[in-house]
Amino acid sequence: MVRAPLSRDALSMTATAQTNDPTTTDNTLGGARAWFAEHGLSRSRDDRVIAGVSGAFARRFGVNPFLARVITVAAAIAFTPLAYVALWVLMPSEG
Repeated sequence: MVRAPLSRDALSMTATAQTNDPTTTDNTLGGARAWFAEHGLSRSRDDRVIAGVSGAFARRFGVNPFLARVITVAAAIAFTPLAYVALWVLMPSEG
């Protein structure tokens, strides 16, 4: 079986797909993680309650981790009903 040579575009797509060094402009999970790391947001292995997200924001912005966790819980409690009401208004009913 004889294969046709790859076009220039196919070669560049193959080269980019095999790159293991994500950049902050890369639209992949690795690129997103590189962006967060570049901005000083990384989850600690030691200082975490559930997943370490609130602790990462607290460390990045110099806030008490307990205060960041309280604000996260308060925001979740406050915005969940607002999101539900917004979806209730925006979502059409059947029929």
